[in-house]
Amino acid sequence: MSNVRTVVYGTTADYIKIMNDRFPGRCLFITDPGERARHKESTPDDTSELLCNLDNLDETISRIDGWRVAAKAEPSGIVAFDDESMANASLLARHYRLKYVSPEAVAICRNKFETKRLWASDGLPCPETAMVESATEAVEFLEKVKQPVVIKPLTGSGSELTFLCKDRYECLSAFMLTRARLLEHANYRMFGGRPGNTAVTTRAAYEIETYISGREYSCDFIIDGDLVEIIRIARKIHASDQPFGTTLAYLVPAKLPGGIEIGRFRKQIRRAAQVLGINRSICMLDFIVHEDAANMLEIAPRPGGDCLPFLIKQSSDLDVLGLALDFADGITPKLPDLDKWINLAAVRIFAKEEGTVAGYDDSALGTDTRVKEIYYKHSGGHKVILPPEDYDSRILGHIIFSPTGKNVERECLELSEKLVVKMEKSRWATATGS
Repeated sequence: MSNVRTVVYGTTADYIKIMNDRFPGRCLFITDPGERARHKESTPDDTSELLCNLDNLDETISRIDGWRVAAKAEPSGIVAFDDESMANASLLARHYRLKYVSPEAVAICRNKFETKRLWASDGLPCPETAMVESATEAVEFLEKVKQPVVIKPLTGSGSELTFLCKDRYECLSAFMLTRARLLEHANYRMFGGRPGNTAVTTRAAYEIETYISGREYSCDFIIDGDLVEIIRIARKIHASDQPFGTTLAYLVPAKLPGGIEIGRFRKQIRRAAQVLGINRSICMLDFIVHEDAANMLEIAPRPGGDCLPFLIKQSSDLDVLGLALDFADGITPKLPDLDKWINLAAVRIFAKEEGTVAGYDDSALGTDTRVKEIYYKHSGGHKVILPPEDYDSRILGHIIFSPTGKNVERECLELSEKLVVKMEKSRWATATGS
């Protein structure tokens, strides 16, 4: 059948718009109705998007089957760009006999403790870890390792509810805050089960790991059997004025420190994927370089998100979103030569206060020759709630620029200050004490 579509399961409206504009008629988007209600501009037509309850897989299958008949089309592949969408994407792939990472491998990747447990048992470099279900267990781990630790949800994403703890008091506080926030967290697809369900392990137990100091990186790579190809390596710059673990900016292309040989690194990441049951996928890996070792933090069978696809496109002209669609359909990707990448950085735009976005004043950036792209993820009317209540709404977009000096962090902060985010105070924000 010539009428085929690549299924894009459960992603955000901004990614949907980009892919629908770049590849009209290529995708079938399976979208959460709430996501579509919040972002109504430039929606795909009825043949390109199905609004489905992403918590009900049977309903989604029924809707897709109805679309197959009405559109006289078939799914050719499936891709997910969000952590919380990978589990159901893998089940859909199994149902329709599409190439994708197995549900079992996805479950392991989503569990940060299980991932590191398997890596450590195979001798791969990663932090020492444990799963804790009480504040007492968390403190016992801290006292056992005799160094700072990090507490985080088992299945979380980014810096959400991730805490660096240097002593007993910080460890107790982090555990109690994590429990209080997570048990009532509205994102049941990310954390499993409905809010208030203490029987769900991913809401009542957390990962604790030793803190490893060093320079942090993010990497996208393709694994297909024994073949491994690195798509990109990006260096991270952390935000000192944001919650622990928040990335201020990414730099590409990044080179590994001299103590890490690229061939050895390829073997390591291939083994890291295979140990978890990943044999064919585009993967994103976060790692910290310490004492000439790439200590791995987490892996996901999807490309890196947020501002990374935009940064990669500006630096190398590689369309990572299109690459993911091609890979899902079994098309062999062609990667750009590493010597053709341009040195660029992407600094993320954060709201500094709660309220409603009224607009942006980027006139001071318009005359800055370093700036290559300004992207706003949210327009006027967007509601901002700050951590620890909400970690996503504060991220408003990014600025991609060409660094001119060695102190890239200073340039990131300078450019951030040139952008004025206009905010309106709202009753709900004032009521929270903001």
